[in-house]
Order: sequence, then structure tokens, then C-alpha cells
Amino acid sequence: MKTSRREVSTRLESTMKAPSPFARVAATRTLLLGFVRRELSNRYAGTLLGGLWAFGQPVLMLAIYAFVFRSVFKVQLPDGNASFVALVACALWPWMAFQEAVQGGTTAITNNAELVRKIFFPYELLVIAAVLANFALHFAGFLAVLLVLGLLGEPLHPGGLMVVALAWSVTLILALGFALITSALQVAIKDVAPALGPFFMLMFYATPVLYPLSLVPEAIRPWMELNPLVHIVEPIRAALLDGAGASALSTLWPVAVGAAVVLVLARLLFRRLSAYFQDFL
Repeated sequence: MKTSRREVSTRLESTMKAPSPFARVAATRTLLLGFVRRELSNRYAGTLLGGLWAFGQPVLMLAIYAFVFRSVFKVQLPDGNASFVALVACALWPWMAFQEAVQGGTTAITNNAELVRKIFFPYELLVIAAVLANFALHFAGFLAVLLVLGLLGEPLHPGGLMVVALAWSVTLILALGFALITSALQVAIKDVAPALGPFFMLMFYATPVLYPLSLVPEAIRPWMELNPLVHIVEPIRAALLDGAGASALSTLWPVAVGAAVVLVLARLLFRRLSAYFQDFL
């Protein structure tokens, strides 16, 4: 860890000893920001370009996808003006943010076992920091990808950015809810983190990332629509590629409510199980 143990301990002690509720909130926020900065610095520790990889890596991935789908497979969409690369890009980065945030949040407690064993503090801050750091990196990459797509002449609709912001916020809430659940379970059941790899591999193909939902057979589509990420990536595409911002917003609101409910229940479960973290760690 780049942040020293003494520095972390000092922040934790100031958080717990703050004289008033408002001071505790401010101290907790400072501590959370410190954890987020640590996550971001550890992500590219030792690299020459540092945080520039947050922009360079997505653009490089976009170039690879463009070569594979345009030059090798020569994929063409049955309708619409946008290319297949734009269709994939609009869904791939929110998906990657969700997957990596949940996986990173799942191990946030066990990776900081020494800290958790020695000091009592709001342990969910470790999970929140891991989720926020992953989303910050992938959202920066997503904006870089949209910029490149626009420069390449893709027919993106700037009015859809409001839908994009809401969709990413809903994805963040949903990822945080799942990460709080899986991180609490991971403390007692060490199989949770390894099981997420195969699970997300299946979910990737069950989410319309590499294809539009309209190509899914009618008999299968209702089952796929049980996946909440379907109702996140499709509105992003509709808003950015088709300019259908109003219909996209109407699709997102129910998912936002569901994600909020998941987060509330996940936080209750996490706080109940966190009382036993030190026993298992």
C-alpha cells in the first residue's frame, strides 16, 4: 500500500473520535477520499504513464475492436446509422466498470485484513473506495472513447449525455450493492471471489454487449430482460446512437429504484455481518 499504516491509523482514529456528527461525517469523507486515492495510485503504481493509462488503454481497446469487427469479421448492423464498433463501445465500458467494481469490492475487506483486525472503523468505506476507484477509471475511459468515436464521424447524439450520466450512476449504485454483499460473504466464505470469474463470464454473454437486444429471439428475450444490466446498456445505446433520450429515461427509472433497494438491503446485511469480520480474519 502506498499510504503508510501510521497515516491510515491516524485518519481512522480522527474519524472515530470526532466530537460531533457533522465532524464525523467530514472525517469519514476525508478517510473515504484517502482510500480512493490509494486505490487509484495502486492501480498504476510503477508504470511510466501513470493515470494516462485510464485514457490510453480504452482507446487502444477501441482500436483493436475496430480492426477485429470491421476488417476481420466485417460485421454490419441490420439497421441504424451507427457502426458495430460504436454499438459495442457504448455497452462495453459500463459493463467493465460494473464487473471490475464488484470484483474489486469483493476482496476489499480481505485484502485489508490486517487493518480491519487492528482498528474498528466503518469497514464499508474500503468497499466503497474500491468501487468508486474502478468507476472513476472506466468512466474516464468511456469519455475518451466517446471523444474518439465522435472524431471518427460516428453519429453520436450529445443530448444523450444526461441519460449516460444517469445510467452510469445507476450502475454505480447497483455495483456497490452487490459488492457490499459479496465482500461481507467473502470474509467467511473464501469461494465467493473465485466464483465471480465464471459468473461474470456467463453474464457477459447474457448481457447485450456484443449484440443489440433486438437480435435476440422473442422466446428468449423475456428471460434476458431479468438481467438489470440489460436495462442500463440499452438506454445508453438508445440515447447516444438513436437520440431516444426520453424513452431511455423511462426505462432507467425502474432500474434506479431497484438498485437503490438493493443498496439499502446490502448495507444492512454488511453492517450485520461486519460485527464478525475480526473473528474470521
